Amino acid sequence: MALSMANELANLVSAVEGRAHHLIEAAPARTDLPSAAEAMLTSINRLRVLHTKLIAFGRGRPVVRGTINVNELFSSLGDELQQMQLGLEFRWEPPSDLPSIRACPGAIRDALLFACSSLLQVERGATRLTFTVERSFASDVPAIVIELHLEWVNVADSRKREDMDEHAFALDFEAARQLVESHEGSLTMSHLPGKSVHALVSLPVAIPSESADANETATTAVGSANATSPGTEEPEDYLAISHHFGGALVLESDPALRAVLAQELKASGRAVFACADGASAHTFLQATPDRFELLIVDDVHQLDEHTPLARTIRQHTPDLKICLLSQSPATLPEAWPDVHYLQKPFGVHELRRTLASILTVG
Repeated sequence: MALSMANELANLVSAVEGRAHHLIEAAPARTDLPSAAEAMLTSINRLRVLHTKLIAFGRGRPVVRGTINVNELFSSLGDELQQMQLGLEFRWEPPSDLPSIRACPGAIRDALLFACSSLLQVERGATRLTFTVERSFASDVPAIVIELHLEWVNVADSRKREDMDEHAFALDFEAARQLVESHEGSLTMSHLPGKSVHALVSLPVAIPSESADANETATTAVGSANATSPGTEEPEDYLAISHHFGGALVLESDPALRAVLAQELKASGRAVFACADGASAHTFLQATPDRFELLIVDDVHQLDEHTPLARTIRQHTPDLKICLLSQSPATLPEAWPDVHYLQKPFGVHELRRTLASILTVG
């Protein structure tokens, strides 16, 4: 259910963010830009965070190997929490000579942000947040133990709550726990009502000899997820490149997102044929295979070898450029090694970078 909700949310976020950017770009001058448009983008970012929580909660986030420098992790974590303007008072004294953690930096960063969010929901109004990190040799595998401790600056101001409201923090806490446990760690929480609440995170230490290989693997995986062509950057104006444009076939079931994709492709000078199902896409492609340069498809199963669409591509348009819209890099089909990839939810700038890298190749 969580992954189904996340899929719907990914389509919604991409479509709404696309419309927001189009509204902003339509303003004749920056001074004429409604403040509501900027506020809309802030709200969209909150929807993106909710999408990330649902994916983690539903165990839909692929595990990527890597290593984490603890000091860098907490430096970025503190900066992000401050940008949220939560009024928190941070205490963080990094110990010296801490080893790296064996986990994906992005996943653990998200896990700690979700854990902080759950603490803030349990003790609403508490503002003193302390980070404590130390080594642990309690098990056969050396670990780094991270304590997140939230307490009231003035206990007299607190309102005592005997029990934690499970509904208030369940999604944040469970999303954080799933991410931590997927990297062979553990997460627990304890609560002293009206005084403090803290979370304890344990993660395995990276073995020094494996750090270089793990970092290389993580960098490669992140590069694949971004799915832009290796070594390329977005041209200053990819719309101005002069060559014969082929048509674009868009197969996307969500109508709002389909409209955003069509608008961006039309702006590049391409004729766009948009459809909501594989049968319609197959009909377009089979009738005029020479018309199309690009296929954008929202479901990896549309590329299964037994489908009419996949057979037509193999037989009649083997050079067709394909971009898959999906939520996870793990869904990239092995039978289609040259498929480009754009992860949902995405914004207009991410979409334009991807289209630039695909349409200017060759």
